[in-house]
Amino acid sequence: MSKREQYVKTMKRKLDEWSAEMDELEAKTEKTQGDLKEQYQKQLAALRAKFKEGEGKLEALRSASEDRWEELKADTEHVWEAVKDSAHHFRSHFK
Repeated sequence: MSKREQYVKTMKRKLDEWSAEMDELEAKTEKTQGDLKEQYQKQLAALRAKFKEGEGKLEALRSASEDRWEELKADTEHVWEAVKDSAHHFRSHFK
């Protein structure tokens, strides 16, 4: 397995984990009421948009040439770090 294939496999696994985490956050958001619920829904929508961006980056990485994938890897990691940080910040509201 090439380095790129291993990286894509690892990121796909993380993608699945983060997707499940966002589903949990969404369920917790639904239990919230009032203005706080609206605020959480907006934050969750922004998080999902960032997540979709990350999915797009990962797909671009999958189809990139061997010469270009390392460059795309850095972009992909940047987006996923932003997703992870946003999810962590959002999750902290429910503790």
